[in-house]
Amino acid sequence: KLFLKETIKPQHSNNIMFTIVPVLGFSLALMFWGMMSSKYISYYLLFSLLLFFCMTSLNVYVILLSGWASNSMYAFLGALRASAQTISYEISMIVILLFPAFLQWTFSWDNMFKGYGVMILMVPVGVAWMI
Repeated sequence: KLFLKETIKPQHSNNIMFTIVPVLGFSLALMFWGMMSSKYISYYLLFSLLLFFCMTSLNVYVILLSGWASNSMYAFLGALRASAQTISYEISMIVILLFPAFLQWTFSWDNMFKGYGVMILMVPVGVAWMI
């Protein structure tokens, strides 16, 4: 339904970038499904946590390019603000996710979820949640 409706483009926008950037953002979101572990998977990602960090950092460029492609100063300033927020949230997410990775000495999602290091962290998280 989304692709069949009429497309509305700003008059002075960069039409090629305005059309391509949402498709790139959607394809980036779909690439995260390739990192999910399954019993039918035919490949093994050794450093899947680092790949996750790299792919989430690409989201900043999608947001920035989407604001730039509209050729509006307000949209571009909004995109700058949103990309700055995304970077600040990524830094805290990286610090939070690296702690269990260093506890278990692995950067693989499969090995992290099979280990016990994540369950050890539930005690301080539960205490912090109760406070």
